[in-house]
Amino acid sequence: MKKYLPKLFAVLLFFFFTNAHAQTNFSHEVGGFFGIAAFQTDMGLSTEFAAENQSNMGFGITYYLKFFGSQYNWRSGSSFFSTHFKLKTELSYISNSNITFEPAGLNTKLDDMKAAIKLYNVGLNFEYYIFELEDYSSYYKSSGSINPFVTVGLHYSYSQPDILVNDVSLKDQKEPYTDLIDKWQEGAVFLESESIFSATAGVGVRFGLEKVDFSLEGRYQYYFSDVVEGLNAPDDPSNKGNDSMVMINAGIIYVFGKN
Repeated sequence: MKKYLPKLFAVLLFFFFTNAHAQTNFSHEVGGFFGIAAFQTDMGLSTEFAAENQSNMGFGITYYLKFFGSQYNWRSGSSFFSTHFKLKTELSYISNSNITFEPAGLNTKLDDMKAAIKLYNVGLNFEYYIFELEDYSSYYKSSGSINPFVTVGLHYSYSQPDILVNDVSLKDQKEPYTDLIDKWQEGAVFLESESIFSATAGVGVRFGLEKVDFSLEGRYQYYFSDVVEGLNAPDDPSNKGNDSMVMINAGIIYVFGKN
């Protein structure tokens, strides 16, 4: 499955950009967002969710494609798909330089180490809106309107991980890493930059304002990799499973043609 993801993602990007510019019956929105991202990695037990010191701010820009144009009206015809779905692409950046082991206090070596992650992310998401977009449309008076949505997506991330012991990086050191606990001393630390694919699912709500829209979204992101933070100990039951992230973000969207 993983080897087919780059091809699938490339096809989706091609579809998105060619149709966004070639079809006149589509319409567009652009925006930006910021939020809090919390990782769950091998820096914690699989039974423990990421603690608050593993949370950090992320931000990005978004572009929405709607499947009806600025001259849309009920006489021009519609479909369930065009009146409930939007396609969103996003570019985002998340950085956390202080991911400590949770829960703390189990081992001195664990307390002395921390992980750092830089993630550059591009993604495609389908958003399904509960109420029809012709009723909650940018081309009518939507101020004060609320429309909940659910979203699923496929994302590509470029990860730059690091592991530090007493604030000294392991990147220029050689194995065995004797400052780490036994399971990570050899063959378990991966500090090279890596391309990673992930799947996302979330829920949110869109609020219509006078000139722009405001959105709130909660998202779960599952990475098809266990080395987002640079660690992989597959034989340890407490670290089984790939890395993941939860993000809660708020966004402002400019809607072209909004009355």
